[in-house]
Amino acid sequence: MPSGSAWGRHCGDEGHPEDKHDRRQPRRPPARCLSRREAEVLRLLATGHSSQRIAQALCLSPRTVQRHVANVYLEIGAHGRAEATAYALRHGLC
Repeated sequence: MPSGSAWGRHCGDEGHPEDKHDRRQPRRPPARCLSRREAEVLRLLATGHSSQRIAQALCLSPRTVQRHVANVYLEIGAHGRAEATAYALRHGLC
């Protein structure tokens, strides 16, 4: 293993990425990992809009909104609307 190379770092963490990661808690990347549309969907979701209402507001199909919501959950490590809403509030998205 080369000394001082990228082998010892991952996303700013010291050491191997598994060394400090608590497997009980998902990693939560910053909001910049979301696309503009995903952030917009998250903002509407966090303010209480249903998927159907989000679809109407953004002129999208309900299926497209469901896909955006699934992508948002995956990217921020949320397991439902409550966790996604908390993330949006913490990151000033709503």
